[in-house]
Amino acid sequence: MSAVLKWKGTRVFFESLTWEGTDTQASRQITFTLAANAYRSDIGKPKIALGDVMTLYFDGKQKFVGVVTSRDKGAEIGVWNYTAMDFMNYLLKSSATYKFKKHTAEYITKKICADVKIKTVNLAKTGYSIPKLICEDMSLYDIMIKAYRKAKGHTGKKYLPVMRGRKVSVIAKGVSSGVVLSQDSNITDANYSDTLDNIINRVRIYSEKGKKLGKVDNKKSINKYGIYQSTYTKEKKINAKNVAKTKFEGVTKEASVSAIGDIRAVAGYSLMVEDKATGLTGKFYITSDSHTFENGTHTMNLSLAWKNEMESPN
Repeated sequence: MSAVLKWKGTRVFFESLTWEGTDTQASRQITFTLAANAYRSDIGKPKIALGDVMTLYFDGKQKFVGVVTSRDKGAEIGVWNYTAMDFMNYLLKSSATYKFKKHTAEYITKKICADVKIKTVNLAKTGYSIPKLICEDMSLYDIMIKAYRKAKGHTGKKYLPVMRGRKVSVIAKGVSSGVVLSQDSNITDANYSDTLDNIINRVRIYSEKGKKLGKVDNKKSINKYGIYQSTYTKEKKINAKNVAKTKFEGVTKEASVSAIGDIRAVAGYSLMVEDKATGLTGKFYITSDSHTFENGTHTMNLSLAWKNEMESPN
């Protein structure tokens, strides 16, 4: 896999480069290292400045466009380190107050992006008009997430905002990346862990005025682990028990895999794993990815989950 980094249309030859992201706060970033030597005219000092746009291509296809957000300059003779974030970062760093009534998540997303002059493309269609959505001093990113989580209760689908160049897109989260990892071919290391830290097996339902309306239990989980309780405030025209059940959480299982790089394996998508040593076999969801390009090699580290979860707004 050939990775080409460009600045102002000119190729930048890096010492190493890492392209990474997560399925929460989904602004992807690149970090790259450039050689620097003020005493050699053939190397010199990098001229890349804060705010400059960097573009990353894999085998001729554009996969990342972002703005330089930080620099770390080393000694006169050595290396300089840079970080660039994609344009989702503007939505994470910008906040506003909105009140929407009877609008879909896709309309809301298009509206708030237009207000900060960011274009949208291929927004997942929900077809559900949210009765009311009030957002006070929330990041624009969290407003998108809040709107699509409302829609999730009706469509049953999970959603993830991503950048397509300079345009915001929203995809159905968890679709297949087409990647298959195997201990016999491309896995170099794997680890597995599980925890009860996030378990929820009882949800009490309340009215908007705080009146108790009922509860839903995951009896099998309660019998095994005891009661771990959360709450849900009933919304109008919604089946409260069905929505409350979606808050159930079981044992959190986590895994990490190191492998030969494949740029299709990115956060928000799923893949297949076959690793008998750890028992990681079957379909998994990528929660974070880190792809490193150095000395002509491409390696990746992935965090995996058994369950496809959608992010909650902060």
